[in-house]
Amino acid sequence: MRGALATIDRDYGFFNLVHHHIGDTHIVHHLFSTMPHYHAQEATEAIKPVLGKYYNLDTSPISTSLWQALKFCRYVEAEKAPPPNSVDGVYWFNVPTSTK
Repeated sequence: MRGALATIDRDYGFFNLVHHHIGDTHIVHHLFSTMPHYHAQEATEAIKPVLGKYYNLDTSPISTSLWQALKFCRYVEAEKAPPPNSVDGVYWFNVPTSTK
């Protein structure tokens, strides 16, 4: 669940049509991965009010997001307290604190 909610919906313009709206319905895709893609837009609109502040939409241009990822995403860190039955825990991409 945390991994699914850590994803971001992003508008790719024309490419939304070409790629069956996987970018602008990414969160719903990760929450309900077996749902047919042609229901993803409707499901995204339905899930937004339920998720509230946990719904992530990035409206910045793709070029800006790509630049920020290349420039600032530097390391992966293990989860602080992995679940008891976890083999390797959960890993998160992090941005250095000076750029947050």
